Amino acid sequence: MPDSRFPLKEEKCARIPEEFGRSSTKKREFGIISRYFLEKEMPTPCPDCLGFPFKVEGSMGWAGNLPCVYGPSEGCSRHNPEGLPIAWNKRIPSNKKTLGIIKRFRGPPEVPEYDEVHRSTRIWSSLHLDHATADPLDPIHASIRYALAYYHLDWVRTAGSPDLQKARVNSLACHGTVLGDGKHRPDFEFWANPYWHKGSFLVQQVVRFTIHPKKRNPLFNKETVWVNYPRDDWTFWPCPHIRHCFEKYQFRETLGLLKAKMTYDTKKLNGLGECSTRSHIKWESTNGPLCYSTNCQECCTDNWMQINMIEDKIVVHVCVWKDLGKALNAYDKKWIAALRLEGPRMKRSQEEANSNTIRAAVLAAVKASKSTRRTSA
Repeated sequence: MPDSRFPLKEEKCARIPEEFGRSSTKKREFGIISRYFLEKEMPTPCPDCLGFPFKVEGSMGWAGNLPCVYGPSEGCSRHNPEGLPIAWNKRIPSNKKTLGIIKRFRGPPEVPEYDEVHRSTRIWSSLHLDHATADPLDPIHASIRYALAYYHLDWVRTAGSPDLQKARVNSLACHGTVLGDGKHRPDFEFWANPYWHKGSFLVQQVVRFTIHPKKRNPLFNKETVWVNYPRDDWTFWPCPHIRHCFEKYQFRETLGLLKAKMTYDTKKLNGLGECSTRSHIKWESTNGPLCYSTNCQECCTDNWMQINMIEDKIVVHVCVWKDLGKALNAYDKKWIAALRLEGPRMKRSQEEANSNTIRAAVLAAVKASKSTRRTSA
């Protein structure tokens, strides 16, 4: 039975890693000694494989992007909090959408020229660059960019030592806030923490948003807001086979006390893209916190929806745990099942899905990671 206290525990566990390096966009002149070490330390790929606008030297394959970097100055609060120019290969897709007619005629995106970039982790890959290696997982929400692809998994797996594997997987962790529109949609705060644990690539993702009461109807002393349009603003996809779409929320005051309601619709798709089950979930604050489990049978994804009323606000957590396989090749069944809606069939039994085994495995990786950090400290 899901534990309703989980949101508070997970909030404490959500870590915001330290920033990488020092921010700078100004050009600097290097002395002879500085230029020597800079040239020695700056690895670079073949010129035909790059979309980077800055000069690099050497050959280490092709350069990938951090999961949160989808433009020349993009990035999450951890990797690029000030929105400075950052290393970005424009040939790597940040989603699986096909280009529209206008974008195809417009050509490749314009990239500003700059000599100095925000310091970030460089990801190099010797894999063949194609859709199998570069296509990323779909985002949980359309506004949250976390483009994790197979080349990231391979980069972690092929590290030369366990310590380097941990360092690389930690560098792929992201945290940020997507600002709302100020009227209809609230801010979305998100965490994405990957783990390499016992030879498998695991991911924990959390999206949190808070709804504040606004203006209540003076006649009925309540506020009812329908949020199913625009639909994408309130739709979450924990995996390609599960869709949550919020419909409405309500605040009502009775004898000076505030209570709340919220409803959302859940649809499950099978491996053929057909709707297999559909459910309508209702939550009322007078019944206590909601912790509803919707684990996928088509891929190794466990998902909990948690709704609670804290003081006079509705707080929602969308929690996702994934097992993406051992990353031995780009066609691992667990990876493909999480990547493609109509990928190779990988069916979990209802009993296995209900047992929350993926969540347990990811939380074991979280615990092991924390104990390792305490030991090294």
